[in-house]
Amino acid sequence: MEFKICAERVARALTSIVIVLIIAIFAKGHETLALAFLAFVSIMMMVWAVFDFCPSIWILSKFLPKCYCECDEDKKETYE
Repeated sequence: MEFKICAERVARALTSIVIVLIIAIFAKGHETLALAFLAFVSIMMMVWAVFDFCPSIWILSKFLPKCYCECDEDKKETYE
């Protein structure tokens, strides 16, 4: 399996890093700040789930290639 750096993988890695930082902030005793960051991450995940649009992937795709091709050939598949 080939490992390539792409927007979706970097977004998932950044999300996991932010969650670990939130846990560290919470452990240091800053509960309000940690809950605010957690609410922000949760809202962004809900936006991604409901609208199939992730702002971080949109921004990262400006600098990195996408992991999945959105070619016309891929859209020609029929589900009969």
